[in-house]
Amino acid sequence: MLKRRNPYEPMSVKESLAKEQDRKDIAQRIDTVTKQAAECLDDPKFKKYKDEFEAMRKDVFKKLEEPMYPDPIQDAHYMRSCINTISILDKIITKPEKDTRR
Repeated sequence: MLKRRNPYEPMSVKESLAKEQDRKDIAQRIDTVTKQAAECLDDPKFKKYKDEFEAMRKDVFKKLEEPMYPDPIQDAHYMRSCINTISILDKIITKPEKDTRR
């Protein structure tokens, strides 16, 4: 993209064409990435891993139901680690799907 000295100066034909070409290139790249992400999500390997991560998340939720340590501070640290694990698993599961919607 060409840099202009004065932003209020009217664009030349060359600048206008360069800007339009940049828009087309960006749109094409977005379409390419979206198609690749859709292929990835349709891949049986991705579905297998997604199912495994969802099962892991359910296991962590089950562990949260039972107190692990009699000391409340240790139990709070354990619960915080479980919550962090759930947060990470949620990101792993949902990030690819959110990226395809963009």
